[in-house]
Amino acid sequence: MEFPATRRCPLVRTASDSGEGPWNELLGIIAPVDPVEDTAPAAFDVVTEDLFGDWPVDRVVAFALEDGIGERHPLLFVVDEHTLTDHGFPLVAADLRDEPGRTLRVAAAQLWSVQNDVSLRAVDFAAYADQAQLRPDRVFRGFG
Repeated sequence: MEFPATRRCPLVRTASDSGEGPWNELLGIIAPVDPVEDTAPAAFDVVTEDLFGDWPVDRVVAFALEDGIGERHPLLFVVDEHTLTDHGFPLVAADLRDEPGRTLRVAAAQLWSVQNDVSLRAVDFAAYADQAQLRPDRVFRGFG
């Protein structure tokens, strides 16, 4: 099995299908549709293949690293059961380059910030991960 090819940072879903309501709400937050262009300016590609159903996050990250995804993308995003059931939809972001395998949870509304800054090397992944560790719930919700 190979990790599916993507043009942008991959976003995979491991949560079992518990209805599309939370999934669609999450997509509305992380990839809002531009009403003028009628498109979503997503900075990631959703992996639609059902390859990772019920896999734990660490297994998905390890698989991506073993398959060399870090050579093409700096980050991997994972939507697990916790993401779809917790307020703020905290996704898992995994560093695939600087500290391969290091993860943090990031509130859906802040996903664009992590993706843009890390991809452009404007802010290191570690800065986001360290900021998340300062919060009681360990979720990055912004600096300050």
